[in-house]
Amino acid sequence: MNGFWLLMKRLEVNRFVWPGAEEIVTLSVEQLHWLLDGIDLSVIQKHRQRHYLRIS
Repeated sequence: MNGFWLLMKRLEVNRFVWPGAEEIVTLSVEQLHWLLDGIDLSVIQKHRQRHYLRIS
């Protein structure tokens, strides 16, 4: 499978913050949107998982 994808976005100020220095970066669709919106992915932290008691 071959393909070519080109995306161009002009920044008014600053620059994109690219995550880490890995050779291949895998992003979810949501993370791609965050990156294109200028959000630094390295500062995003997940909420801790919550466990709830089930009452029957």
